[in-house]
Amino acid sequence: MKEVNLIVVAHPDDEILGFGATGAKLVKEGHIVQPIILCGNVDVRHKRPTDSELYQDMMAANAVVGFNEPVLGDFPNIRMNNVDHLSVVQFIEKQILAFKPNRIFTHHPADLNDDHQQIARACMAASRYYQRRDDIPPLKSLSFMEIQSATDWGFEASGDSFKPNHYVEVTQEIDLKIEALACYRNVMRAFPHPRSEEAIKGLSAYRGGQSGQKYSEAFQTVFQQGF
Repeated sequence: MKEVNLIVVAHPDDEILGFGATGAKLVKEGHIVQPIILCGNVDVRHKRPTDSELYQDMMAANAVVGFNEPVLGDFPNIRMNNVDHLSVVQFIEKQILAFKPNRIFTHHPADLNDDHQQIARACMAASRYYQRRDDIPPLKSLSFMEIQSATDWGFEASGDSFKPNHYVEVTQEIDLKIEALACYRNVMRAFPHPRSEEAIKGLSAYRGGQSGQKYSEAFQTVFQQGF
């Protein structure tokens, strides 16, 4: 049965960094991956390309892995802490109503990037929308993704670090993820930066080793019902 996977992220490239290989695998299996990018303009990004270049990069990256065209919000980049929480929740709820997802994937709430934290909290609140609406199917799961140079750079002062408990084998898709990331100008870096090809494949190999697979993407699933 075809399922809809809603990927709720802050910035263009987060959807590929956190879900690129798993999403490509799901698309191959006939499922839908719908990215929701709240800070679509990413206007304070270092070495940001022009508006048209950024849009072209985003469309190309998502096409490589077979994702639907992203829905873009116009929330302020690196200033989500100044945005009314309810407005972010309601924006996500609007997408839940429109796409009726079976599963939702979003940022980890302890990421170093504060935009990620704000969106994770709003997404957790919005994920209960189906319990208040009879016209939305029950949510099967809510999971946190790991974004290299954000999740791995977070500090453990709160004790709330990323704890993977769900591994997806992506041996056939890891190169597609790297190809998609390469579509984004000035996002990839030289090793040993976490957004280098070596580090991305290294993390996938490490997660694979944890789970008895060759290459894996890992998630922290915090809500799941059914099989």
